Amino acid sequence: MNNTLKYLSIQHELGMAIGTSLRLQPMLATFSRIALRRLGLTSVHFHFLKNVEGEPVLQSPAAERRLEHFLSVPRNATAWALPEACDVDAGAVVWAAQQCCGQGADRHCYSFRLGDFGAMTLQRIGNALEAPVIELLKPLMTRLALSCQASIEHETLLQAVAARRKAEETILFQLLHDDLTQLPNRRQVMQRLDAELLRARGEGRYGALLFLDLDRFKMVNDTLGHAIGDLLLVAVADTLKGIVGDDGMVGRLSGDEFVVLVGAVAADEARLRVRVDALLAMIRAAFSDALPCGEHRLHVTPSIGIAIFPDGDGAAEHILRRADTAMYQAKLAGLNCAMYYNSRLSAGLELRRQLEKELQLALAAPEQFALHYQSQYNRAGECVGAEALIRWHSPYRDNPSPAQFIPVAEETGLMLELGRWVMRRACADIRRLHEGSLPSTFRRVSINVSAVQFNHPDFVEALFADIDAAGIDAHWIALELTESTLIRNNHAAASRMTVLRERGVEIAVDDFGTGYSSLSYLGRLPVASIKIDQTFVRDLDSNAGNRAIVGTIIALGRALGLDLIAEGVETTAERASLDALGCHNYQGFLFSRPLPLDALIEQLREHLPTPARAEANAAIGAAATMRANPAQGDGR
Repeated sequence: MNNTLKYLSIQHELGMAIGTSLRLQPMLATFSRIALRRLGLTSVHFHFLKNVEGEPVLQSPAAERRLEHFLSVPRNATAWALPEACDVDAGAVVWAAQQCCGQGADRHCYSFRLGDFGAMTLQRIGNALEAPVIELLKPLMTRLALSCQASIEHETLLQAVAARRKAEETILFQLLHDDLTQLPNRRQVMQRLDAELLRARGEGRYGALLFLDLDRFKMVNDTLGHAIGDLLLVAVADTLKGIVGDDGMVGRLSGDEFVVLVGAVAADEARLRVRVDALLAMIRAAFSDALPCGEHRLHVTPSIGIAIFPDGDGAAEHILRRADTAMYQAKLAGLNCAMYYNSRLSAGLELRRQLEKELQLALAAPEQFALHYQSQYNRAGECVGAEALIRWHSPYRDNPSPAQFIPVAEETGLMLELGRWVMRRACADIRRLHEGSLPSTFRRVSINVSAVQFNHPDFVEALFADIDAAGIDAHWIALELTESTLIRNNHAAASRMTVLRERGVEIAVDDFGTGYSSLSYLGRLPVASIKIDQTFVRDLDSNAGNRAIVGTIIALGRALGLDLIAEGVETTAERASLDALGCHNYQGFLFSRPLPLDALIEQLREHLPTPARAEANAAIGAAATMRANPAQGDGR
């Protein structure tokens, strides 16, 4: 009877210890201390399946199903029966049975299975556990296994929640911060600027946005590499944060562009300017010293544009754009300058910035662009060719001039995409021209190519692909290049031009006499013709200086065996002067304005003899039918 009560008491106390905590380790520690006391044990050990982080799990890959040590009570106890990692499937653990440790008959080890994911081992010195005690432990182990399972599931859930919270915090941080400098990014800057703008209007106060662009930063990347450039950006970020502190926000927009936001802190604009001027002085002082960048110490200066807000009803994007425009004004004034936004001085710059954005949209919808063609004539009045000229039918403004948008495209890197469109469209148009009869004197269509486009390594390959896709003869194309394009990277230009000439493409020098005219490059490069710039043609009959220059150009062209054509011919007097000097090919309003392709085709058809004109009309009609119904062309 006494033994029965003892066994029941042991079972009850051990059972009460199960589930005392949702956390696995505290619960097992409590259970183990009671087991040590009530069963006369020397130590208790637990082994579980673990993940790569060393945390207990309920399942693991079959190839990794090994039980690993988790807890011993007391802490410094040595597990006699189980090694630090034991195999749950290989029979190394004898469940619910006495196991002699092989270290003497007075040492006993008992192992019990805890589900499919763990084991508990009891160690005892002296007498063995009584059989009834082992039996009463078996149901307790089943309960303990369920409690362990619940604890592991609970802790796995907590870890998953913590991991998700950390992931969300990381995503939010990345969403609002720059990866390199850890500064607020454009998104966060604009959110803060929106808030400060709202506060400024509500409280009648003023704030400022400073837009900083590092001078000659590209030189650092080009000479020392992007890794050093990144170190410099981090150093700049740290310097700005040290200057501004808690009095504003420092952010990085992109590349070497930073902003400093001075909140709505001043009661009037004059006081705000005093504060901003003091901040500018601190920035200049800080950047007067070289910044540490790894093994280098680099000196860099910022160009700074300042926009004060509120300014009318302008939104945050409007304030940022004004600060950006002021920064460009500062760069034009010289390095290490700062300028406040001035609407009068910024009108031209804002137009350029707006044109850049509109160009980007237009390139995504290239139907806004079109090619017009200005025909070229010889002294007999015969059409010898035409020049392709781009036109932009912008929905945002009244047809911007190429003189406005081409420089913007070149400066912003959009010229490559725009030039590719021009080349593809011109090749397709040349095919349409040759679908009908052309005057026998008509030789080529001239296409202007920018330096950026011509110097791109894929230019020749892309041009040949466009020619092949259109199914035209390369001899029908002339590329007009400026002198600066030919002078720059002379060896590469010569190589490209040789490949083009071998295919049949002609090279013409455009705007000759306005750049770096010299006998040297004309003699070395495979140039076929030169185009006399309209600035020298203007008032040629009455301007002795222009007449002398044009005469020299014509003599040079003749000496080198080059074709000559004068552009911008608008009066019969100018034509007569050119003819007298020896230039017999002309282009200008005197002969024709630039025309859409269909109008050019009609113009050329009118110059054909009557029988040839009828034949051309029939050919053009047949070609139009083919385009409308391609199936008719293959017999279907």
